[in-house]
Amino acid sequence: MLFKIFVLLVVVGVIFGWDKIINLVKAFFKAKEEFKRGLEEEVEEEKKEEKPVIKVVK
Repeated sequence: MLFKIFVLLVVVGVIFGWDKIINLVKAFFKAKEEFKRGLEEEVEEEKKEEKPVIKVVK
């Protein structure tokens, strides 16, 4: 299985060029980090928006 993936990467690299493959991988990881950061910011905003529940006792 690993050998097939390696051969596929070599063939794709030869056809499209290694620089395009490297740029594609870099863009993928950058997008992944941006997505992670966006999720973390969303969670922080939700925590800030939570209002404490106040019960009135008579």
